[in-house]
Amino acid sequence: MTTAARPLAGVLVAAGRGRRMGTDKLWLDPLGRAVWRWSLDALLAVPGMDVVALVVPPDGIDRFRAALPPHAAERCRLVPGGEARADSVRAGLDALADAGVESGTVVLVHDAARPAATVALMERVAQAAADGDAAIPVIPVGDTLQRAREGQVQETVDRTDLVAAQTPQAAGLGILRAALEAARSQGWEPTDEAAALTALGVTVRTVDGDPANRKLTEPADAELLRAVLRNRMAPVDGPIPGSAPPCLTRAGVGVDAHRFEAGRPLRLGGIAFPDEPRGLAGHSDGDAALHAVIDALLGAAGLGDIGALFPADETTRDADSGELLRQAVERVRVAGWEPRSVDLAIGAEHPAIGPRRDEMTNRVAALVGIPAAGVSVRGTTTDGLGFPGAEGIAAWAVALVERAP
Repeated sequence: MTTAARPLAGVLVAAGRGRRMGTDKLWLDPLGRAVWRWSLDALLAVPGMDVVALVVPPDGIDRFRAALPPHAAERCRLVPGGEARADSVRAGLDALADAGVESGTVVLVHDAARPAATVALMERVAQAAADGDAAIPVIPVGDTLQRAREGQVQETVDRTDLVAAQTPQAAGLGILRAALEAARSQGWEPTDEAAALTALGVTVRTVDGDPANRKLTEPADAELLRAVLRNRMAPVDGPIPGSAPPCLTRAGVGVDAHRFEAGRPLRLGGIAFPDEPRGLAGHSDGDAALHAVIDALLGAAGLGDIGALFPADETTRDADSGELLRQAVERVRVAGWEPRSVDLAIGAEHPAIGPRRDEMTNRVAALVGIPAAGVSVRGTTTDGLGFPGAEGIAAWAVALVERAP
């Protein structure tokens, strides 16, 4: 279940060895997350992103799999990469095709060594590719360019029409596979997707890139990227003198209620109650408990509410609320917050919550990506008074989030 008008897929190229860095650059740990995880988390948070092929060194599959966050594992396909970047991209595209991704699906191909790419940039590229054949983000070339040989300047290069290409780069799965296969059959290795696409005659549109979306190549890049990522997690100007220190912990409250509806299966707290004769009305599956958790987490992170993130349109009709919660958690993490606890109360005469409390607790914990000890679930009744019980089910949730380290 996705929230975009069209489904998306991704290829995250993480098979490089970082020879110029003198270390495995993708496993550097700026601010509590490995470099490749920053890139993966952003890709997974793009609305509509169904599946990501994570292309890694052949001998690193177990290491990467062990480091995948629980909320991401089911949407990631780990793929052994090749010697050249183009080989790795081809492997990722083949894995998407094998996973059932349709030929016309727009694929975002991103270098894991660009951890500062934002979700907004990725959405911009995906939209431009959906509107045309292909798209890439670019930034103007600000420096004077010289052609040099053997330590001497040979000539100044006119930079009027020159731009620097970034990733992610996007096109339909079928077009990308055809372009890279054509390059291979002609005996050359493109350095990015745009080179292969233009060689095939595909129109590649450009969108505004982000100067902060630099590639981690040299040791000096690490500190620059660390500063960019830190500034996105906290106010750039720092606290105002005499004011309270920046808030590192925030709480949010979520409330939701749905009427009973005959003929619908009942889902509550992410689990099914097949013996109940009535389900809950709603545009999605009507899981009032998970909807309350979503609103609590979004509120804690200052990201609005469930209606804004998941509008009631065809993309969310009968949606699995567990999938919606997982997507909301990804948005919270991309915004620089980590969920720490969820307290969930459910007002219902039927079904009884107690017998399945542990199951519901574990399900909510898995969806939010926190230990079960951080989730509290309890049921309550109103002795037949008011809406909960007589007409439907209501839920209240409180979520606590902390600034990511």
